[in-house]
Amino acid sequence: MNTDKNDPRAMADRIVEAGADPDEIAAALTQLGDQAGVFLGRLAAHSALREGDGDASDVADRDAEASASLLAHVQSVYEAEKADTAALARPKDLSKLPTWVAAKAAFGNDVTFVIKLAGRHVTPPTGRFVRYAADALGVAITQVRQHFADGMPRGVAGAEFKSSGKPGTGGVEDFAEAVRAASIPDELRSRWLAE
Repeated sequence: MNTDKNDPRAMADRIVEAGADPDEIAAALTQLGDQAGVFLGRLAAHSALREGDGDASDVADRDAEASASLLAHVQSVYEAEKADTAALARPKDLSKLPTWVAAKAAFGNDVTFVIKLAGRHVTPPTGRFVRYAADALGVAITQVRQHFADGMPRGVAGAEFKSSGKPGTGGVEDFAEAVRAASIPDELRSRWLAE
């Protein structure tokens, strides 16, 4: 049990009645130790009562309203950050041509080669190319490997062919041949073909 001398509420009341000397407040905080929070809460209540015309229940109502408002704001910021993080964490769809076209400069600006990569019209590439493509596309290496391992090539949506016969959609070109035929700098070609 707290005696009146060590009771944090009683100490706060005495300090307020005496004129709230900062040295007395500091001494009381040192003396109270773990109960300093109760002491400071009582001082805050006295201060709120002096500033307002209301009673303690009015102060509590204002505190509850302020707390609810702050909590609603924190919740809205959290939800917005959560949505932004989820959008960033969503993996890119490597089967979509625009994903590859956005990074075509990294692939030597050869659109035909980029279309072959996006449509998986090449055999699985070298490990060095997979790492390079992952960096250029901003995705994980495993995602690039999976893209080329998924099997059958995909046709490019909306592509029109001007030949008299059916277009060949089942052809898969050897990766090394596709790189040799591409209009890319020799430095990239040698880097991608080296294992």
